Amino acid sequence: MKTSDKDNFITRFKIKASSDGEDKKFKDINTIAEMIFDFLLHEKGLQDENIALCTASGFILRSFPAASSENSSPPMPDENFSSEDQFMIMADSRSHRLKEIEALQESFTSFFSIFYHNEQLRNFIFDGLDALPNSLFIYDEKLRLLYANSDTCSYIHIKDRDHELGKPINEILEECGVQFTSVKKPHNYLKVNDVIKYGKPVIDWEVEVTNVKDPSDHMIASNDMYPLFDAEGKVSGVAEISRSRNTRIKQVRDTLGLTADYTFEDILGDSKPMAGAKSLAMSFAASPYNVLIYGESGVGKELFAQSIHNYSVRRNKPFVAINCASISPELIDSELFGYESGAFTGAAKNGHVGKFELSNGGTLFLDEVAELPLHAQTKLLRTLETNQITRIGGTKNISVDVRVIAATNRSLEKMIEEGLFREDLYYRLMVLNLTIPPLRERPEDILPCCDFFMKQAMRINNFERKTIDNEARKLLAKYDWPGNVRELRNVINRVYVMSSSSVITCETLVSAFQSSKIHYNSFSETKSPEELLQEKRLQVDRAYVELLKEALLLTNGNKKDAAELMGVSRKTIYNMLEKYKDFFN
Repeated sequence: MKTSDKDNFITRFKIKASSDGEDKKFKDINTIAEMIFDFLLHEKGLQDENIALCTASGFILRSFPAASSENSSPPMPDENFSSEDQFMIMADSRSHRLKEIEALQESFTSFFSIFYHNEQLRNFIFDGLDALPNSLFIYDEKLRLLYANSDTCSYIHIKDRDHELGKPINEILEECGVQFTSVKKPHNYLKVNDVIKYGKPVIDWEVEVTNVKDPSDHMIASNDMYPLFDAEGKVSGVAEISRSRNTRIKQVRDTLGLTADYTFEDILGDSKPMAGAKSLAMSFAASPYNVLIYGESGVGKELFAQSIHNYSVRRNKPFVAINCASISPELIDSELFGYESGAFTGAAKNGHVGKFELSNGGTLFLDEVAELPLHAQTKLLRTLETNQITRIGGTKNISVDVRVIAATNRSLEKMIEEGLFREDLYYRLMVLNLTIPPLRERPEDILPCCDFFMKQAMRINNFERKTIDNEARKLLAKYDWPGNVRELRNVINRVYVMSSSSVITCETLVSAFQSSKIHYNSFSETKSPEELLQEKRLQVDRAYVELLKEALLLTNGNKKDAAELMGVSRKTIYNMLEKYKDFFN
């Protein structure tokens, strides 16, 4: 498309550099435009024409003949240009080659759009590689660095990535003051040389990375190196992936379950008592002190412990949980403190790492701490006082940095009076104490928790959506839930599976409770005989409705066939339809 300027004898050719407008940008876009313009101009032999490449705002990037721009003033921007027009080609409107210049415009647009797309794709890929948490190196066959992502620059202290590209990796490491030392056989030989030499990958080669200028700045890294081949099958380079061994340790911790998955956002309940407990626990998270959590069985003591850990400065360190009641008194010492090889008959050949060592730097959650035998309480007290443990059968003191969160559903004060719990340990554990309210003290949380578990059950079991009718919801709200949130979750899961209907009724709910040895009478103390009888009538009506619906479904709605199937007259079918019409709405 072109417009004429009679005063300046200029023909303007608008260029949309990309169909995506100005959202996509890359480095030095004007330089790329100049290169393409120069190439096409000489390719078409138009360099002797009065012609120029400008930005849409009127800034001249290139002009021909070269001397013509020396005394020329910048053209005024064209008001007809849209925001998508990034460049324009201006030519003398008196030229006899305007058709060729117009073809130049079309070629420029095509070339630039292709380059633009490729450059954006390249940048997208490189941005993705820069986002990786591992270091990525790519070398040529002479181990000159061809590419390094952002993590690599941080890893070996590269300040200017573009400046280092093309240099041998040995030279780069020397300039950056970084030294690699093999862990298996201490030497400074770069294993990547063997990948070039033999064309075989090297996996999990561990090295110690040291900052020569600051020896305290060091880490252990694991490297995987893969050969790159050209079309003839010859080694043309190497791709190397390096990751901190801390990442591997985290993977092991995840495998062993040494992680905390829950945060305060996962704890159900917005009632005033629960909101107060969460708020207090959040304030505890910011402190370094031990925490003692009180709460009945099923209130979510471990959820609070994990949440405190995840809101603390130890969040990236291990979270280790142990149920003191589930370990026999004979084994509790080895579970908590570990043992050396040969410490006792049946001991593992390489010894055993205890929970305190596993949680070093993080949090140790002692659930049911009241069940600890007295001898283990004594050892635990010493560890809390000295921050050291000694493995069974060992003589070496091992320093540990562990925050302890303990939990119990028993009264430790009463146990102290009975001589079952050490008073000095009690005061070591309860620097901060938290009480989680039972579900019966916050009844407003029952139905929201119920709705959450219903959605969860639907998702886990891949069932159709089910609802709980109003009478059943009243039943749930009246129950005192001695097993707390855990019991509520189990009942909802059970009733979701037991119910064959999309609506869960009182009858189905009571059946679910009775299957867990909870009697219907526990709900019915406040109901009159008339109310109980009416509930039974309603249950019978619902059963008839379900029977009628099933018969009509099997007979494709044919009432005569449905009557025969049910063993009743057609008149009875019509009477049932009239009587139960409200159930069909």
